[in-house]
Amino acid sequence: MTLTSKAYLEIDIKGGDTTGIFELQEDLSVTGDVTKQYLISNRGQMFREAFDIGTDLLPSEVEDADLENRKGYHVDGGSGHYQETLSFVAGQGDRWGDGSSNANDPDDTTKTDATGSHPISMAHVFEWYVTQSKSDSSGGGRLHIGEWTDGSHSSSAGAFGHPMPVAINESSVTKDPDNPSAIEGSITLTWTSMFPDVDLEGSYQNGLNDIADLVQDY
Repeated sequence: MTLTSKAYLEIDIKGGDTTGIFELQEDLSVTGDVTKQYLISNRGQMFREAFDIGTDLLPSEVEDADLENRKGYHVDGGSGHYQETLSFVAGQGDRWGDGSSNANDPDDTTKTDATGSHPISMAHVFEWYVTQSKSDSSGGGRLHIGEWTDGSHSSSAGAFGHPMPVAINESSVTKDPDNPSAIEGSITLTWTSMFPDVDLEGSYQNGLNDIADLVQDY
């Protein structure tokens, strides 16, 4: 079974030496958002109109010309974004960090783990991971949900065979006084491309250098 009723967010900190795993399952709500940015979109109307005028000046009629107004040609170059926004409730029974604390002792909390701890501690550890992580194309953030999983948190891998590599856009955590045993949270993640794995230590810096070279050439 793939992950249909829960999600696992993995966040690396300290250069990838520490990985926090956050189990999101209670009141989990997921919203996917896809936005496309075309190389040519509204400006395509000017190209289309210029083409239409040109065909009117030709001696022979162009049979397939599209002469309707208020629409233009579109060219999809693959730009845009795919985001997932997860809203959740988390309590003391959820895995919450790198496993370095005693999950059976609510007073045992480390900087990198708050499994079984007080909800306020859970909120602070989660926020610590988000602020300290570099969830970019170096692979520091991974979302296991639905078909996006390698089977490490489920009985089998999903259709894509691996978790979704994500960049963290924003997150918020709320402690509801009417629900003292849990925290409410929301996090927005963007599907990101991975830097080429030239080598484990240099792939991150090499990726940044490649991007800098592209920007300079452009």
